[in-house]
Amino acid sequence: MILWDKFDSSFKKNTSANAFYIGGRFYSYNEFVEYISGSQQLLQKNIGQSTGQNVGVICNDSIETFAAIFAIWFSGCCFVPLHPLHPTIVNNEKIQQSGLQFIFDSETNQFPIYSQVKHICNKEIMSAEPLTINQEMNRAYILFTSGSTGKPKGVPINLKNLSAFAEGFLELYPDLTSEDRFLQTYDLTSDAAFTGYLIPLLLGATVFTIPAGGFKYLSIVKILQEQQITWTQFTPSVLNYLRPYFKSIRFDSLKHSHFGGETLPFDLVSEWAKCVPNAEISNIYGPTETTITCTIHRTNIDQLKEKVHNGIVSIGKPLNGVKILIIDEKDQIVADSEKGELCIGGAQVMDGYLSAMQTEKNPFFVSENPKEYYYRSGDLVVRDHEGFLMFCGRKDDQLKISGYRVEPAEIELAVSNAANGMKSKAFGFQNKGGTESIVVFIEKFDEEPEKLKEKLRTLLPSALIPEKVISIRQFPINMNGKIDKSKLFEEYSTQIYG
Repeated sequence: MILWDKFDSSFKKNTSANAFYIGGRFYSYNEFVEYISGSQQLLQKNIGQSTGQNVGVICNDSIETFAAIFAIWFSGCCFVPLHPLHPTIVNNEKIQQSGLQFIFDSETNQFPIYSQVKHICNKEIMSAEPLTINQEMNRAYILFTSGSTGKPKGVPINLKNLSAFAEGFLELYPDLTSEDRFLQTYDLTSDAAFTGYLIPLLLGATVFTIPAGGFKYLSIVKILQEQQITWTQFTPSVLNYLRPYFKSIRFDSLKHSHFGGETLPFDLVSEWAKCVPNAEISNIYGPTETTITCTIHRTNIDQLKEKVHNGIVSIGKPLNGVKILIIDEKDQIVADSEKGELCIGGAQVMDGYLSAMQTEKNPFFVSENPKEYYYRSGDLVVRDHEGFLMFCGRKDDQLKISGYRVEPAEIELAVSNAANGMKSKAFGFQNKGGTESIVVFIEKFDEEPEKLKEKLRTLLPSALIPEKVISIRQFPINMNGKIDKSKLFEEYSTQIYG
């Protein structure tokens, strides 16, 4: 039985149960199936019985968006998410790279029309026709990560990758049931979002989404309080926004509190644990190329402090089926307690990027005995004697901001375009809340930082907009002829951290 058959079986088994809570109303599994069927009929009218096509979805907070995703999968096609608020130039790049001919959109006239793509409006489209499950589909979805060339980089994930993740995750959490209530906090262009709806829909559980508009973080608190949520996952940055309210909030119904997308500071999560006295804490890790999540540290708060490195909580151990190697700069496997680059193998690892031209170097490490491919994560780790992985930073300059992987080169290219070719350099820094933010230094820049940020919002997704923009007279150079980051941070520390 393929993964789509398992979903179909869950939908049929839980017909009268609630599948979603969106925009203040519940949708039963039976209603959800009718929405999927309506979208599937629309799709098949446009593409016929052909399979394997990439089909886009404008990811609104609507039942029709989720229906379109499953209609695409059940029809043997590949889902490509597009964010309705991302700059047109960014979405057009994704459309071109993935060769989209059709895009689902549940909100008419809300998205710029791309001339070579047909929009399929599935708003309030339902059908009583039975669902059909195509058995031939291979590719499941394509996500785009920040690229070192300045353009988004396409990551195709196959059905075998997604199936391996779902199997490994559910094996680690056998206590999850159809009675659980999952809060989906990520936007649907992020791979972390998949856990928040794929897992509960396999179980026959209910998915609660965060309404668009308003203050997202207060919406999270409201739903947690009113809907007796039992499972959450969000970035540590969310905790920074909620931190001022910690003393006045308490969520007794929460059983699982997951974190991912950024490093998890122990002092921050230990404060949060007092707000969720009945929840266990899970810290998760997984590059997009390795399908959502590949390692998890599942524990209670008392045990959590036993696996902390430099104030950061361990990223745990690999899911069943995920293979781990740690290598040094000469590609030699290191011993436990020695730092090296984390390489990830197994069924969850992608076959390769959407375009071979999108990476300047081979993203894979090949082990000899046995000969297997491992994805080079670029993340430095140490493995302790019990097999727990401790995150030690990046091998390169790549950043992780609010769950998004960010290449400084992409920001610098956008700054150059927005600031008449001026020289800039982007770095990550820890803000007052202890999470990662972006600072951009620009040589001889005399424009207001907020004006530059407004221009950048037309060129970059929101996660890539710098928190700080600092004008400098000249970049300091170190003995190796490179920009001296330490001198920059020392000289402008007040502006960065003030």
